[in-house]
Amino acid sequence: MWQNLTRTQVIAVSARTATAFVIAGLVVLAVVLCAGIVFLGLRYKKVYEVKERYDLIAAQSECIWLDYTFSPQHLVVTGSIGQFTGFDILDFMGVEVYDIYNWVNEDATPIRSTVRSFFESGEEYFKTDLLIRRLDDTYAWYALTGTLVKHEKTGRNKRFVVRMENIDSKMTQEKELTEKAENDQLTGILNKKTMEERVKAQLEHCAGSRNLIFFMIDLDNFKDVNDTLGHAYGDKVLTEAAEKLKQVFPAKALIGRLGGDEFSVCASFDAFDLDNLTEYMTQKGDKLCDILKEEYVSGDKSVQVSASIGIASAPVDGEDFLTIYQKADKALYLSKRSGKNRYNLFQHSAADE
Repeated sequence: MWQNLTRTQVIAVSARTATAFVIAGLVVLAVVLCAGIVFLGLRYKKVYEVKERYDLIAAQSECIWLDYTFSPQHLVVTGSIGQFTGFDILDFMGVEVYDIYNWVNEDATPIRSTVRSFFESGEEYFKTDLLIRRLDDTYAWYALTGTLVKHEKTGRNKRFVVRMENIDSKMTQEKELTEKAENDQLTGILNKKTMEERVKAQLEHCAGSRNLIFFMIDLDNFKDVNDTLGHAYGDKVLTEAAEKLKQVFPAKALIGRLGGDEFSVCASFDAFDLDNLTEYMTQKGDKLCDILKEEYVSGDKSVQVSASIGIASAPVDGEDFLTIYQKADKALYLSKRSGKNRYNLFQHSAADE
């Protein structure tokens, strides 16, 4: 009997002990969960306090704020980011911070290498302009200014705080003003002054197998268009000629109007040898003569427009603008004298006759 009572008591004590351990475990788990909730609450409270502070400033203009901590890697993005992310705030940890680069058009600004160089330079202030992609795949220009904060004791990078302000309207206005100053108002292509400056700049950097080919183009019978069909038709001929030149040459080629009915084009070509260069120039000459030849009709009146073209290249025919210009002009004169609607490559014996 006493043995049975003792066994019963042991079992009861064991049960009470197990229950106590379970309760203690639950209490510990609850404490850990509460601590975690408090930690996350404090963290996000801090994030939203930062957001509220930045939003007060951002409300003055369309701004985005980035607050980056180096160790551990932590990036908070606030401000006018809805059009880029669909959210009011972003909070990145670890390698996720590099996702921010997905916003940037790095063809316009190689921002990764630029920022990396800044962090290594020891400088305090950073400034650049960025083209940022929106959710609808359109882009907007932002002026980025940043301040690098270092540890007082170690001197290592601690924080990088960045302000990005929308300057899209300003950039658009500046671009329009630049285009107005640099472009021919009728045709929209480069004017004579800008064309000359751009060609000179390219000639200074012409090296290796890279050749610059300079085309001078004069429209045949243009005076007859104005006299017979009227000046409205004359403007039509000029604007259409400019568009046709864009069709013949790549986007990087310089296309300009030198004045009146005279145009010029400067295009680069990496030639294998002189024969390859000559082949390129003749192909373009044939294409120009073909595309610029057109009859303009008004009622019972008509005028046949074509083009006389002179072509010279650097460094084969010269290395400075004046030399190339004069040689292309001589080749153009030969085309005019030979019957119009044709092109000539510069050759000393023929052009100097």
